[in-house]
Amino acid sequence: MPHAKAATIRADGTSIPDPVAPAVYVNYFEVGHNPFEFLLDLGQFHPGAIDSEGRVSIHTRIALAPPYAKMFSDLLARAVLEHESEHGAIALIGQPANPFDIALGSLGEFEDRARALRSRNRGDADAAVAGRSRSFKGR
Repeated sequence: MPHAKAATIRADGTSIPDPVAPAVYVNYFEVGHNPFEFLLDLGQFHPGAIDSEGRVSIHTRIALAPPYAKMFSDLLARAVLEHESEHGAIALIGQPANPFDIALGSLGEFEDRARALRSRNRGDADAAVAGRSRSFKGR
């Protein structure tokens, strides 16, 4: 019988496995949604000699029900405000872009990957829902 992993229980009741899972660096992300969930793809952008040679490797996908996505968004916004009040304004990375242009540029690739994953994991019914998703990405 395998041994249960030890865990640290915080004051708020949250358990953290011992040892704590290692942090994974993220400098690339995509967010997509459909009527039932938000999908966060997290990864790393590895630059090349020129922009067209760079590559992205997605290492984590998180699926959130809409109420939890909103809660996560609020929590992240509060954390950013707190960070900026303690450490100063966070500089923007890259060229300022119109969010609509970012969304349009990322829809095809994200939806293709989401459709493939759904058809492989959940069957064709869910793949049809993914075809109606919206997507945003940042780097």
